[in-house]
Amino acid sequence: MPVLALWGSAGLPSRLPTLEIWRAYADDVTGAEIPECGHFIPEEQPEALLGHLRSFLADEASR
Repeated sequence: MPVLALWGSAGLPSRLPTLEIWRAYADDVTGAEIPECGHFIPEEQPEALLGHLRSFLADEASR
């Protein structure tokens, strides 16, 4: 199952190997750090979130 992991640059996950941690639980993980963002990505950076979601869903639709 494909997994999209997103986290804010001002949050705790930005100081951890976030993708490596997720890859211990899922085989198909992609992700990104959202700049100038904390824990509440939809409220803090809605356009960035939308861009990542669109890209992820388009990639999955083409598989």
